Amino acid sequence: MSKFFDEALEESRLSRAAVRVRHVILGICFCLTLGAMGYVFVKIDRELDRSASVNSDNVTWTLAQIEVDALKLQRAVILASERPSDPAALDDLRLAFDIFYSRFNILSRSDQLRSLPVTSSLREELWSQGAFFERVTPLIDGDDATLGAAVPALRVEMDTITDRVREQVVGSLQTLMEAGDSRRTELRRSLQVFASASLGLLGLMAALSLVIILQNRAQSRRSETTERAIHNLRATIESSLDALIIADVHGQITDCNGAAEALFGRSRDEVRRVRFAQLLGRDGHDDPLASLHHMIRSNAPELQDGRLQMAASRADGGRVPVEVALAEAKGASGEPMFIAFIRDISERIEREESLRKARNDALKGEEAKSRFLAVMSHEMRTPLNGLIAATELLQSSTDLDQRQSWLSEIVLSCGWAALDQVNNVLELTRLGSEQSASYQVTDFSPVQVIRDLMLQNHPHAAKRGNILQFEEPETPVAKVSAPRQLFLRVLYNLIGNAIKFTDAGSVTVRLATDLRDGGSRLHLTVSVIDTGIGIAEGDLERIFHNFETLDASYARMREGTGLGLGIAKLSAEAMGGTIRVSSALGKGSTFTFDVTLPVAVEAPAHARDDAPLAEDEVPALNILVVEDNPINSLLLTEMLRLRGHTVTTAADGVEAVEHAAAIAFDMILTDISMPRMDGLEATRIIRREGLCRTIPIIGVTANASPDKMPEFLGAGMTDVLVKPITRAALVAVIANYARGTARTRQRPAPAPDVAVPVINADVFSETLEEMGRDFVERIADRLLHETESVIIQLEDLGSVGSFADAGKAAHKTAGAAAAIGLSGLHSALASYERAANECDATAASSALDDIRRILPRTVAELRDKGLALALSRAAAE
Repeated sequence: MSKFFDEALEESRLSRAAVRVRHVILGICFCLTLGAMGYVFVKIDRELDRSASVNSDNVTWTLAQIEVDALKLQRAVILASERPSDPAALDDLRLAFDIFYSRFNILSRSDQLRSLPVTSSLREELWSQGAFFERVTPLIDGDDATLGAAVPALRVEMDTITDRVREQVVGSLQTLMEAGDSRRTELRRSLQVFASASLGLLGLMAALSLVIILQNRAQSRRSETTERAIHNLRATIESSLDALIIADVHGQITDCNGAAEALFGRSRDEVRRVRFAQLLGRDGHDDPLASLHHMIRSNAPELQDGRLQMAASRADGGRVPVEVALAEAKGASGEPMFIAFIRDISERIEREESLRKARNDALKGEEAKSRFLAVMSHEMRTPLNGLIAATELLQSSTDLDQRQSWLSEIVLSCGWAALDQVNNVLELTRLGSEQSASYQVTDFSPVQVIRDLMLQNHPHAAKRGNILQFEEPETPVAKVSAPRQLFLRVLYNLIGNAIKFTDAGSVTVRLATDLRDGGSRLHLTVSVIDTGIGIAEGDLERIFHNFETLDASYARMREGTGLGLGIAKLSAEAMGGTIRVSSALGKGSTFTFDVTLPVAVEAPAHARDDAPLAEDEVPALNILVVEDNPINSLLLTEMLRLRGHTVTTAADGVEAVEHAAAIAFDMILTDISMPRMDGLEATRIIRREGLCRTIPIIGVTANASPDKMPEFLGAGMTDVLVKPITRAALVAVIANYARGTARTRQRPAPAPDVAVPVINADVFSETLEEMGRDFVERIADRLLHETESVIIQLEDLGSVGSFADAGKAAHKTAGAAAAIGLSGLHSALASYERAANECDATAASSALDDIRRILPRTVAELRDKGLALALSRAAAE
């Protein structure tokens, strides 16, 4: 470890030496720059003066020559006028004119003279059309006689021209002098700006130099601080409880701390002589350093907070579980190196193992409790189904007076409530979790729910001598849109609990409401007040725990499992509400349920009459039937067409979605379980968009389990028909939704656990009446042949463990059997489907034996009913 810190200190010293070298170089550069700038300034100033002087002299001479040439021409004209017949005088005149003419040509070609008055004004005067040069040039180029005759007039004109030339030359010289002075002034100003900029640049360089010096001093202070920090860090790492080792890129260990010496049982020199892989290892990794580096870079899921569990090898041959974190760095030479932080986790693993064992023991106890609860609930389901079925038969087959009807309604209502409680207990773990959102949301009246609960609990309260009363709000209470099942479960448990712990007293249910969020949400406060035995303050929290009763004597005196209040609390929380309790021993208790629910949207006035139509009032509808079983599809299609409806068929959910996107149907009847895409997924897709997103979608299934209904309705189905589909049920559901209303039926009652007949006489007779004997014979014969094939298919699939495919095959045939009333065959196939879905090979084998036994019995009874069947020998036997 000292080597690592020595390298860092050496690097700090080298850094300070480099700073001093930079200072010297910066000073030299500053001096050189200043000298170069002064030299350039003087040189430029001298050259500008020289250039200005040369140009000025040349222009002045040219202007002076113009006046001299004009005077020479005037003198030549005067001499020619005195000797008009002398050819020599005339030739001198021509020469003087040519020089004067050429001088003006030079003016036009000179950039320096172009803007002067002598060029811009005088030249134009002399050279313009009809001016001096245009008039005189022909005379100069003519003969001597003509020129001699024109000399007197030319002499007069030259006087004027000479004066004009002198005036323009003087003016041009003055202009030239002013321009020269202006240029020199501008040049000197530019030089001054240049000098100022140079001085500013020098000042900036000086400021930068000062900043650099200050930064260097700060860096020196930081270097000193770094040295102190390095010394402190060295002491910290050496005193660290975690082991630390440093390795190069090849896995050779270069240094370590004292904790590493203790962990590996080796001295520092011994550790430096070995490789990383010799000290740390992991099963399946030949090079643990490279593997760990790769995992850290790829953020592998094996890492826990950037650490990986490995095994450390001690000098005595022992193996210690450790947790390793790896960091990559660079040494003073720039080569990569790896720093591994190693922690001994043997004690932590022992603690985790102890906690894991305790958790497993607790889970086993919870599992045993859950199994007991499930068995108890299933055992209760059978007598409850019998009670409900017997009561319904009593109401439908016996003439009851008013009081008997009232009592039978109470029995039936209590039976349904008890069955709901049994089903809810089975879903206890679902409450309070994310799955609570799957409960069906319906529109219901809170007041009516409480009234029904008061009616159900009235006999129980009267038996214990209690007065049961409901204090309703004075103003009407709007309907709410929420999971009615959860709301009912909360109040059912609170009211039942109050009655159970009150004798010869009173139980009062008080409802208070207020609208919130502009009337879109309704806040409900339901208080259940009893005058019972009360609860001690220390037990107010404990009473909401599942399977919790207050004490042994209390439990013996008051029957119960301790689930009621726990279920109520979880149900309330699943709705977003809370339950509060206040109580005093011997004075009674008050349980208050607070919840805020959305107000149900009122249906339009024209749609409020939601009574179903009579059968003869139902209009002809365009209906889509989605069924993968050809027998079911044919049977359902014929039943609908006999009643005047137009029917389109689809073999699975994919075809259903395609048809629904292209045709505006009035209603869709769809099976639940189908290949490629089931009815639930097809319903979800249809509800998203398209022509059929708002029409009634009726599910058709043989699975009438109550716990499945929220899933079906939650997928977007309007209602569910349970196979076998009777004529009355089909007519009722079409009449119910023919107006386009979307009412939700009560969940179908589970069939009572009684012996299933081979043939459902009502369904079979109705099918014969509807379809005719020939049609039924053809369908039954086809179904029985299909069942023979399915038995072979189930044997093959079961032998290889393909229970999923076997369950689908059984489901398909079971639905067809139920459709024409072959209840025994349907029951056996449904039992096989359930066993296959649970991957229970024993139950599936038993159900397959039942299918084999029921098939010949079904054939026999069909023949007894007069059907001519062309069957194989195996089916007939």
